[in-house]
Amino acid sequence: MFGKFLNKKAKIVEETDPDKVFVENIRRYFNISTKEAKKICDIAVEEGIMRRKFAVICKNKDCERIIDVYNSLTEIPQATSCLHCELNEKDKYTFDTKDLEIVEYFQYIDR
Repeated sequence: MFGKFLNKKAKIVEETDPDKVFVENIRRYFNISTKEAKKICDIAVEEGIMRRKFAVICKNKDCERIIDVYNSLTEIPQATSCLHCELNEKDKYTFDTKDLEIVEYFQYIDR
């Protein structure tokens, strides 16, 4: 029974990209609330273990790719363009950033 538990935890770690750690990864690993997992991530940033990142997501339904990644919300420009949509000659490829989804994630800092 304990071996099954460890295998489950090992699988979560294997499936987690250290460059893209989401609060949900931490929540699942420790089997805690989202609020508690967010607090762990915030503490990891304060301790210099991880850095906070913000990905801006294209809102075109057939794209939904990451347009760009920023280190803080203040770095995100007011308008941005999706290169993928532009190259595919979509009608709409420039967006007001306030209309786009911004996803917070964390990146492990290799010391």
